[in-house]
Amino acid sequence: MRTSGVVMPIFSLPSDFGIGTLGRDACDFIDFLAAADVHVWEIMPICHTDSSFSPHNALCARAGNPLLIDLQPFVDQGVFSSRELSRMDWGRDRAKISYSKVAAAKYKALEMVFDALGFLSDSSFDRFREDNQDWLENYALFAAIYEQFQYLPLPLWGDGVARRSHAELDRLRIRLDRRIRFYEYLQYLFYGQWGQLRRYAAQKGVRLMGSMTFELPETSVELWTDPAANDVSFRDAFADRWKQRLAWSRRLYDITKVYRRVDGEEVFAFYEPTWVTADDFCETLLQIGRASAGDLAAAGRYTHAFQKGFGERAAARHLPHWYDRTAIAYVGTCSDDTIRGWIKTLDKATAQDVNEYIGTALPRDQAWSVLRTMWLSQAAIVLSPVQDFLELGSSSRLSGFENPADNWTWRLRRGSLTNRLAQRIARMNRLFDRGGRQ
Repeated sequence: MRTSGVVMPIFSLPSDFGIGTLGRDACDFIDFLAAADVHVWEIMPICHTDSSFSPHNALCARAGNPLLIDLQPFVDQGVFSSRELSRMDWGRDRAKISYSKVAAAKYKALEMVFDALGFLSDSSFDRFREDNQDWLENYALFAAIYEQFQYLPLPLWGDGVARRSHAELDRLRIRLDRRIRFYEYLQYLFYGQWGQLRRYAAQKGVRLMGSMTFELPETSVELWTDPAANDVSFRDAFADRWKQRLAWSRRLYDITKVYRRVDGEEVFAFYEPTWVTADDFCETLLQIGRASAGDLAAAGRYTHAFQKGFGERAAARHLPHWYDRTAIAYVGTCSDDTIRGWIKTLDKATAQDVNEYIGTALPRDQAWSVLRTMWLSQAAIVLSPVQDFLELGSSSRLSGFENPADNWTWRLRRGSLTNRLAQRIARMNRLFDRGGRQ
């Protein structure tokens, strides 16, 4: 296998309603990838997040993000009109997501959908609840309680709820019954749309790469129901938990990336059943989980990021001439700057090293020269954020801003992905033998 991919969060897709969704704009992006002869789309985590809206802070590892649900099907069903939706406040900045406004408007619209459709006789919803009862009931209760406590962290819920007192939970189940069903229904809607999107991607020859964090956050269903969920002390229990997570990921993605960060060091591991067995992958994760920050450098064979090959903390393994034929390599990680923004921050000596390595010092050529250098490497898969194909600057990075509120807010402008750009990417893929249906 020799192919290429694009990193593009679903939430950053163009949309008329404040945030990207699983609907037509996601299908349009898949069409663009197919035209560009790109066969991997890394979508970032799609989980229901906590109030930080960071995709790495999942309330539940299995629950999809309700903000990504496309509302157009419910316009078609007459629940509301496009005009009614456009009158809601989704935020006025077409270049940034206003999460507080989007969440308020989206949940208002989804409550209208639930009121209209959520209590109709629906055998498919009943079947969804039955098929997912091992996680859905706990998730919906947790989400309803989280809302009830005004999105405070789990330790502030009081001992009775935090420690799952039977009496306290029974009381809340009765009190929050309608809201619990609401959150179950949103998951039904989300995964119905997700299934349609995944089938569309498969038809176009695009593989979906999803990602999950190694450690689950403190305020999550998993740690609420199993405080040892992050514990790597017991091999068998650790492996069992991860096999369950991997089995779920196979229902969602073609490739799964697991991410861990400790004291600024990062490591990725990739799971795809034809590459590695679940048992062997769990052993790899066990090694990663037990590694200290200093040890992660040794595990860095799972991580290749061009930008980390230069500067004071440079490591040679990140330079493309060292990639082997099993490598999965990135221009940079999701917390790194765009190519244009990154080069502008380099000191003179490091910038000269980069320019000599990519063969140009001309700003207008630097982004594509980095991409070309990555593409001609031996790596099995090379991936770049869509921003670098568009040669965008630091304001378009995904995260790593000084103000955390600016993280995960970037939005792709509608019309940016032109036929001309697709043809340029396709030419590069074919030139370096990364094209063709995989």
